[in-house]
Amino acid sequence: MQQATAHPAFVDEFPAEVTAVDANVVVDGKVVTARGPAMAMEFALALVEQLYGKDKVDQIAKPMVRLPKPEKLISRRLI
Repeated sequence: MQQATAHPAFVDEFPAEVTAVDANVVVDGKVVTARGPAMAMEFALALVEQLYGKDKVDQIAKPMVRLPKPEKLISRRLI
């Protein structure tokens, strides 16, 4: 079963095979979803992590005084 997040107004429209998760950003395999426009920075950092790894996220986020919040990031990696 896939997991995703979206704006609360759209979560009820997920297909049956997608489980709604109450999180700002959800990474499920190659799919990254966010709750809305206010989550753009967390969404971008999730993409950077998927493409370049956690070290790159730390390198980018630290100078912006914007550390990622792991408790708000749901990640399920497919190997």
